[in-house]
Amino acid sequence: MRTLACSVALVATASVFSPLTAVAAPGFSVQTGVYVDDADGSSLDVAAQLRAADWLTLSLGGGQSRTALGSSDFEGSSVNGGADLRRGNFGAGLHASRWEDSDQFRSRVLNGELSWTFADSFEVALLLEDRALELDYTTVGALGRLVPQTAAFDGTGVGARLTWTGESWTAWAGRTSYDYDDDLERLIAASRAPTTRAFPRLAALINSVLTRTAGAIDYQSDFGIERAFARAGVGASVSLSSDAISGADSGTYAVNFRYDLTTHWSLDASLGTTDTEGFEAVKFAGLGFSFRN
Repeated sequence: MRTLACSVALVATASVFSPLTAVAAPGFSVQTGVYVDDADGSSLDVAAQLRAADWLTLSLGGGQSRTALGSSDFEGSSVNGGADLRRGNFGAGLHASRWEDSDQFRSRVLNGELSWTFADSFEVALLLEDRALELDYTTVGALGRLVPQTAAFDGTGVGARLTWTGESWTAWAGRTSYDYDDDLERLIAASRAPTTRAFPRLAALINSVLTRTAGAIDYQSDFGIERAFARAGVGASVSLSSDAISGADSGTYAVNFRYDLTTHWSLDASLGTTDTEGFEAVKFAGLGFSFRN
């Protein structure tokens, strides 16, 4: 299976909220965040960035997350890393990560981005993603014997994002669609076979903001807006997606708040809800701290 990964949402959000034309001086920053939801889900994530030069930022992170929805409980750990380059109005990034629930599911993603800033306030980005997913399930064999099975499938995502940054406001919209290989169709057929037992409901992953990026996503659309003040920022975001196996549509709606405690320390908080077909809506809350040098 190909080696894959995806960028940390915490890092991605920070990059969206930063001014498009700003050039960061060499230094480093660290973010840590805790999320909980009313379905007994939780996550703890840590991410760090090193600005090795004014044109190069390196990132590394990891975390632990779990979601408990219906008959499918997932608990996994993640590792991730990447590099972002900026030269004038052009930018590029490459990130990788792995999320693994050793009992049921493994996800590895490689994602790249090419961006261009124009008219001082707009940035357009091309998003490319390569995903490899593997899951375990059981079937009923001869004489009622349970037979463990492992299935793997790969997919490619192509998308775009447009960001506008003004003096006080930032807004963005983006969409990525995925195309999977024929192994996904065989897995979908297996999931519906009468002999299949203990097949994990992967839509549970996209129904949790804590594990969404690890799921088998068919498409994802994101929209958001933020208003910045002298030491604070308030924003709202919407993320729409669909599970590639079940076809269940999901929507996450969140409000976010950021406050600069000091020159170096910041506080981030968020509240929201995720609603997915076949599941009850899940409410979540998050709290994070950032240090930047």
